[in-house]
Amino acid sequence: MSQTKIARTIYINSVQVEALKRLSEKTKVPQAVYVREALDMVLEKYSEQLKFDFKEVFKGSSIKEFGL
Repeated sequence: MSQTKIARTIYINSVQVEALKRLSEKTKVPQAVYVREALDMVLEKYSEQLKFDFKEVFKGSSIKEFGL
């Protein structure tokens, strides 16, 4: 089941923008999916500090929602 998405503004450098754009064009996966996947990875990495098991709280990552 898909979770409700909330719009956020992020600032990334021009190299990141270009790399993300090229990756998205090559794979046909929306840029937002990659940004959500990266955020999932950071939250999982620091889940110990957040005092919860990321995998249990957020079952099904963004990339899985896209069907990959």
